[in-house]
Amino acid sequence: MKLAVLAALLVLEAALFAAIGGFPASASLKDYVDYGESLLVQSCPILLLAFGMTIVISTAGIDLSVGSMTALVACVMAVAGEGATFWATAVPAGLAVALLAGLANGATIALLDVPPIIATLGTMILYRGLCWVTVGDREMDPFFDVRHYEHLGEPLAALVLVALVYGGGTLYFGASRWRREVLMLGGNRVAARYAGVPVVRRTLEVYALVGLLAFLAAVTFTARQGSVTASALAGLELKVIVAVVLGGTRVEGGSASVLGSLLGVAIIAVLDEGLRGAKRWGDEHLPFEVAHLRFVSLGLLLAAGVWLNARFAGRPGRRRSRKGAPSVEAPR
Repeated sequence: MKLAVLAALLVLEAALFAAIGGFPASASLKDYVDYGESLLVQSCPILLLAFGMTIVISTAGIDLSVGSMTALVACVMAVAGEGATFWATAVPAGLAVALLAGLANGATIALLDVPPIIATLGTMILYRGLCWVTVGDREMDPFFDVRHYEHLGEPLAALVLVALVYGGGTLYFGASRWRREVLMLGGNRVAARYAGVPVVRRTLEVYALVGLLAFLAAVTFTARQGSVTASALAGLELKVIVAVVLGGTRVEGGSASVLGSLLGVAIIAVLDEGLRGAKRWGDEHLPFEVAHLRFVSLGLLLAAGVWLNARFAGRPGRRRSRKGAPSVEAPR
C-alpha cells in the first residue's frame, strides 16, 4: 500500500510539472528517453547513497556526513593524480579515504557510544573542512584529462552501476543472516546483544558500506561534472535522507524498504528537474524564484514520509520490538 501511495505521488508530481512546463508533457519518445537518461545520470549519486542510507536508518542510525564524505573523496581524487597516473593513484586514494571515513563514523558510534546523529554531524563538518584544506578555493578539473573516465558519468554506466548495487545488494541483503542481524540492531539493540549479534562489528560494516558507496558516488559525480570544488554536493545528505524516509524506512529502525528508497529518489529527482524546468512559469506567476521551493518541498516530503511510515506501520510513535525482548541494559 505504501509503495502504491509513492507511485501515485510520483505520477501527480509529473502531471503538475507537465502543466507548468517543468516536465515534457507532449514530446516524442526520444524526448522521454533523453529526459529519463538525464534524471538517471543526475540522481545516480543519490541512488547509490540511498541504498547505504536505507541500511543505516534500519539500524536506528543516520549518516549526516554522506554529502561531505562524497565531496571529500572527489577532492582527494582531484589532487592525488592526473592523466595516465590517475587510475593507479587517485582511484585507490579515493577508495581508501572513503572506507576510512565510513569506518571513522562507525567507530565513533559503536566504540565511543556517541549517538549517530551527533557523531555524523561532527564528521559532516570535519569532512567538509577537509575539502577546503585539500583544494582550497580552486576548482579542480583533472578528470577531463583521464582517458575514458567520462564514460563513467554516462547513462549506460550509471544504469549498470545502480543495477549492480541494488540488484546484487538486494539479493544479498534480502536473504542473508547479515540482514536479520542488522535489522535486529534497529528493532532492539539490547536484545540483539543477548542474541549474540556482534553489534560493534555490524555497525562498523554498515558505515563502511556507506563509505564504499560514497566512493562510487564521487566517481559518477566527477565523471559527469569533470571538476570539483570544496563546496560541491552541499545538501546532498538531505535529499538522500528524505528519499529513504519517504520510501518507507522507519527512522526508529527495525525495517527497510529498498524499493521504496528507489521510488523516493525518483520523486526527489523529478522534483529537482521539474523546478528547473518551471523557471519560466515561476518568473511569470511567482514573486520569488521557483527554485527556492526546493528545500520547502524537501521538508514537506520528509514530514509526509515520517507520517506515512507511522500510519502504515499501524503503531505510530512506537518502535517495533521482538516478543520477550529484555527491557534492561545489556553489557557492552
